[in-house]
Amino acid sequence: MANILINFGTDGYRGIIGDNFTFKHVGLISRALGEYLKSNSSKKVAIGYDTRFLSKEFAVKSAESLESVGIDATLSDNFCPSPVLSYFVKNKGYDAGIMITASHNPFMFSGLKFKSRFGASMLQSEVKKIEKIVNEDGKKYGSDDNKFKKNIYDFSYADFKKDYIKRIIDLTGLNKALSNADKDFIKSLYVVIDPMYGAGIGYLSSILKDFSVNHSSVNNTVNPAFPGLNPEPIDANLNKLKLSVKKRGIKNKFAVGFATDGDADRIGAVDDSGNFIDSHKIFTIILNYLIEEGFSGSVVKTVSVSKSIGDICRKNGIKLYETPIGFKNIAELMIKDGSDVFIGGEESGGIGVALHLPERDGIFNALMLLKIMIVKQKNLNELLNDIFGENYPYIYKRVDIKIDDAKKLILIEKLKAEYFNLPFKNKIINLNFTDGFKFEYNDGSWLLIRPSGTEPVLRIYAESKDEKLTASLINKAIEEIKAL
Repeated sequence: MANILINFGTDGYRGIIGDNFTFKHVGLISRALGEYLKSNSSKKVAIGYDTRFLSKEFAVKSAESLESVGIDATLSDNFCPSPVLSYFVKNKGYDAGIMITASHNPFMFSGLKFKSRFGASMLQSEVKKIEKIVNEDGKKYGSDDNKFKKNIYDFSYADFKKDYIKRIIDLTGLNKALSNADKDFIKSLYVVIDPMYGAGIGYLSSILKDFSVNHSSVNNTVNPAFPGLNPEPIDANLNKLKLSVKKRGIKNKFAVGFATDGDADRIGAVDDSGNFIDSHKIFTIILNYLIEEGFSGSVVKTVSVSKSIGDICRKNGIKLYETPIGFKNIAELMIKDGSDVFIGGEESGGIGVALHLPERDGIFNALMLLKIMIVKQKNLNELLNDIFGENYPYIYKRVDIKIDDAKKLILIEKLKAEYFNLPFKNKIINLNFTDGFKFEYNDGSWLLIRPSGTEPVLRIYAESKDEKLTASLINKAIEEIKAL
């Protein structure tokens, strides 16, 4: 174990179960976190886990490993979403959290995320210190792993769910909205929930049942294989949800679908016609509503988020920050001393409202959308059209291409050297290399090429006000990549 090398990625550590994600890795990383916390006189860690293969067992290993170095560990009494763990950490005054999850990755992956005492992703500066402990002291923590197995370490269990559910109901004001709603509207409201076999199972459905909102669910059982899909709430993965909502929409004008990813911190939605509503539109609706409700301060988005957010901020005189991709970058601004950021969002479905948590939360955001629909008595598309005074103006598209690390590095070097035949090169007016390679055009359209930080994938994003132009930007970029 002396030569072990663990590199943390965009949000903690992920790997393939049984290959580069094992009980020994979990123990090694958890003990390193424990040693780091002890150096700061911190001694309480909460641990959550998702519905993946061996997640609970990995969580138990993490708890035992923390206890072995003198840290008080509390384990969720059932699988739970990442934001539920985050809220427990913040609400109960814990020093940190560990979430066993690989989020939206395919079924063969597992992972470990660190949460700070603020209920947000741990700051990168702290994560780097933990990574250093893991690798410098690998022999100390790893080679003598057998001695830890000989001991029995006591840790406690707790219900992470109850306080969280109460919190998000109170914050969204769902109860009041339903009480004041028109009865005919409520009769025409129907919600379909898709937790994508993930940790969000049972959360939204239990809330809607308590408030007598008509609803049903798809992909609502624990199945670590995530049969037939990856647990990421994007258009290509939501066919069952889209079909179910479309059928309901025939009778229910205000049918809507909500999907959450593997650890339920991301959201996707479907309208009454079965059309996908992406995270940009969701961010747009929630942001606009909060401004109408009197929220002020600043907003933060990642570099891959739609221009619609900038439009709303300019219209309302609100400062907009832009960060690299990864919600940890948004969270860092949200928890900064003196921060006035009241909402932040990213392209992949993560949106955080500061009043709740400096953390993305798919379940909370689903309730926010539902509450806004009820208050306004409008469907999602009507809400969007009201904001812009016309049909939502932007056409956004993302395509993921599988690519190995060696080819990924070659492509990056060619982009840096501008040895890349960019589409409509003569119309580019700005280069933005905040994260990846973003090319902005004189008509307001843009193209972004970015290697994923968590998967062997190259992501290509584009946006314009014309469907054919957006498709052309994507297709021409793919052609050049394949040629290279």
